[in-house]
Amino acid sequence: MLSIITPVLNEEGNIPGFLAHVGSLPGPLELIVVDGGSTDGTCRALEAAAGSFPHRIVVVSSPRGRGVQMNAGARHAAGTAVLFLHVDCRIPPDAPDVIGRALEREGVIGGGFFHTFANRDPLLCLTDWFGNLLAARTQTFFGDFGIFVDKEAFFAIGGYEPLPYLEDVEFSRAARRHGRLVQVGRPIIVSPRRYLLKGKYRLTAVYILVMLLNLAGIRPKRFIRYVVDM
Repeated sequence: MLSIITPVLNEEGNIPGFLAHVGSLPGPLELIVVDGGSTDGTCRALEAAAGSFPHRIVVVSSPRGRGVQMNAGARHAAGTAVLFLHVDCRIPPDAPDVIGRALEREGVIGGGFFHTFANRDPLLCLTDWFGNLLAARTQTFFGDFGIFVDKEAFFAIGGYEPLPYLEDVEFSRAARRHGRLVQVGRPIIVSPRRYLLKGKYRLTAVYILVMLLNLAGIRPKRFIRYVVDM
């Protein structure tokens, strides 16, 4: 069984569409939503939908922080594989089968999807291209690539570090010491909402800067408001 883990914070408006999407996926699967202290109607929306949701759904409370929340979700997972899926991302209907087949390959412990922004703006297409190239060449996946991993391997890796951002990059780096990560040839459709909100040129520049600083182990908290949408 696949366990889909989704960290949320003040996502009331996105919950109905996300649940409809995950609910349309074939089972067996479960959805674990980890709330980091929402102050809007996120939890009420989840509770209201739980009764009619076609799969098992678990709502967990956790301290705020994407890595912390995803670790908390993994501890509640009943599946043999976990998929960390952002609330504004959409995966293809055959994603559970694709993940299962990928994890059956020799030496593979996890991976991600082929990143595609819903908006085909030229700069966002270039961002897609670079991110997909990085994933294919270096086995480095960002969170909105739909990172999936064998559950036993996830805990052997040590889960996500409680970093302010780029916990996904550091997780990929740690995972490569335990096995191989693969990019499956299926798209994950990603909302460009953060780029539209922060400004696509400004946010692109910030991402380049934080990646370079991260190589030196430097993660200034001043960039959190740009690179974390929680």
